[in-house]
Amino acid sequence: MKPLSPSRQALTRSDLRLIDTRRYVLGAACVSLVIAAAAFAGGLWIGRGQAEPVMVPVAQSDEAPDESGERFAAERIGELTGRLQVLEKDADYLLKAVDSHEEIARKLSKVDPELVPVPKSKPASTRNEGGILLPPRACVDPLPASAADLERNEQSAKCLRRVFDLLMDQVARRNADFMAIPARRPMEQARLGSPFGNRVDPFNRHLAFHSGQDFSAPTGSPIHAAAGGRVIVSGRHASYGNRVEIDHGNGLVTRYAHASKLLVKVGDVVLPGQEIAKVGSTGRSTGPHLHFEVLYHGEFVDPQNFLSLGGMEIDSDGLATD
Repeated sequence: MKPLSPSRQALTRSDLRLIDTRRYVLGAACVSLVIAAAAFAGGLWIGRGQAEPVMVPVAQSDEAPDESGERFAAERIGELTGRLQVLEKDADYLLKAVDSHEEIARKLSKVDPELVPVPKSKPASTRNEGGILLPPRACVDPLPASAADLERNEQSAKCLRRVFDLLMDQVARRNADFMAIPARRPMEQARLGSPFGNRVDPFNRHLAFHSGQDFSAPTGSPIHAAAGGRVIVSGRHASYGNRVEIDHGNGLVTRYAHASKLLVKVGDVVLPGQEIAKVGSTGRSTGPHLHFEVLYHGEFVDPQNFLSLGGMEIDSDGLATD
């Protein structure tokens, strides 16, 4: 049988707005520039400490030289280095998140371009405002060769932190948008059963249309929501048996049928991956399995068009027969 390997893609990291990749490249370049400036400042500070001292006649004193200024500078350089390391990690995450979002958006466009979440712009200000249109200022200005202003580098790091926080917020919003796309596997471990499309009906042995994807698993196995949304149906049906339907608010509805037990009720708001039912064989079924459907504007669509977004793959031989 062909079990399904878990998805390696996570849409909830934090699930999301589409963002121009060039902004991240600019941010990464800024971080690199700040790191170089900090290294230059640190080199000057260390070099100053290693330089040959100039002999100046001074009055004899029993007091030790005051090293508090140098210690303070070293602490500031260490703190700045720590900030830059965090910014570097955030830049790497943002670049990966954008790549992931663009890949998902590209695959969704093949199903229907309208499925790609549209970035939500902030409402226009109602205050009386104006002025000439000028480009935004960069966080880091070009430094002359002789400049090693630690204070300036710290301000640049703070500016980059504010920019990255805005970008992280946009990524989080975009993640939330993609949480409503049924790309998560409805079962942790299962065998693929009958796929979407025409098949020989297991009861009358005639050609019939199969409206979903079956996952064969033992009775009582947990069934998870493929995306976030609101439960619109939870109850018994003559053919589907015990089933749950979730409206994801974007024209998409997922249906989970033949359950032995339902864990949610109509009106409940569920999160992606939340357990909503248990596998069973209620209704028109030949054995314990999950019958999973995706409807788009009321029409059946192939669930694999969405499950493939989460990287669901077959990694062993054989198909379930029920």
